[in-house]
Amino acid sequence: MRLRCCLAVLVSTLCLAATAVPANASSKTCALGGACKVGDVGPGGGTVVYDAGEVKWWGRYLEALPLAKGRGLPWAVKTVEPVLSGENVLRQGIGWGRENTIAIVLQNGEGKYAAKFVDDYSANGKSDWFLPSRDELDVVYNASITMGAPKVLPMPYWTSSENSAKYAWYQLFQDGTQFTDENKVGQSNGNKQLRKSQVHVGSSFPSLSFHLVAMRSFPVGVGVKPAASTISLTGSSCTSEGPCSVGDIGPAGGTVFYDAGPRSSGDRYFEVGPVETELAGIPWKPLTFNDKRTPLYIGTASASAKVQRVLAKAFGMGETNTSKIVQRYRGGNYPARYASTLVFGGFSDWYLPSKEELRLVYRNLGASTPRLGNFGKSFYWTSSEYDLNNAWTVNFKDGQEFDREKWLVPNADTGMKAIRTRPIRSFG
Repeated sequence: MRLRCCLAVLVSTLCLAATAVPANASSKTCALGGACKVGDVGPGGGTVVYDAGEVKWWGRYLEALPLAKGRGLPWAVKTVEPVLSGENVLRQGIGWGRENTIAIVLQNGEGKYAAKFVDDYSANGKSDWFLPSRDELDVVYNASITMGAPKVLPMPYWTSSENSAKYAWYQLFQDGTQFTDENKVGQSNGNKQLRKSQVHVGSSFPSLSFHLVAMRSFPVGVGVKPAASTISLTGSSCTSEGPCSVGDIGPAGGTVFYDAGPRSSGDRYFEVGPVETELAGIPWKPLTFNDKRTPLYIGTASASAKVQRVLAKAFGMGETNTSKIVQRYRGGNYPARYASTLVFGGFSDWYLPSKEELRLVYRNLGASTPRLGNFGKSFYWTSSEYDLNNAWTVNFKDGQEFDREKWLVPNADTGMKAIRTRPIRSFG
């Protein structure tokens, strides 16, 4: 098992463990400038929702404060002009909310829109609030479900992350889904001008006014923020002992898509299988299995089934998820079993990636220019369950993540295309 917590800037994994306080640390509370842990009240009166473990270029902690005002504002005033100059993928990550907010306000100037409202916000003597990035807002959602704080209404919330000139990311706090409504899902003239979320086909969620979460980071960061760069295949191969770089050919013949760094508590490197390991058109579960009768997640005194599902989205959970799914479903032809029984490149330790693991595969490889990994512009299964009837998928056309019925297979009559499976493994 290779479970890890608070891995990297680009990973929106919720860290639930308390941060150890050194013996000589101040006895001050987090709110008064002392050491903080996730769940504490921060200096700005918000809830601490993220601890990077050390001071990064943007700081170490993130605190979030849901706002009662500013509802129904559009994302920006200039709704068809790009803001982030080709850095869209990078700026979805942890640490980028402040930079995004500054860029949006610089472009749009005065007016009534989401980033400006939060940028002007002041509370508890703090005026350095910003609109969170896509990953930062996802951390808020995860904390709200797993810890019960901060208290966030089940509404749509804007992020500060742009997907393209006309579209920006937002998140539904009814279920945690993040959308842009791009690629024929929403209005052709974009979503930045909208004041309410759109109704999605097959969804029971109504159109509701966009809400806002204010966020701030602390203490002051150290180091240099990463520059936008396009990942390319290096042409080099690396061994199971490393060192490896993203873009290398891994020991099993896949592509290295992530380096957790030397301080990783588990395996350091992650590779995704080549196109030869890809399978298309199989359902997420055996069609004869009754999930209501024997659910994958059963609530306990310490964690409800909903909380367990949120934790199962995290980076580092793919192997655990895969094992759990196979133990429950046993035989049959479905993605988790396919991955767990795969022998390729001399290795048999493949597994189905979690939602956050597959999100990172998309960001580092599928969204590169040119696109790497020979991924289809279609949906891929993750090992993260959404509910009894659905599982999370990632659309490699644009990075949006959707829940899909576990029993889906290609159907020419309905136009349902094959959902694909691509396994990953970790090493080092």
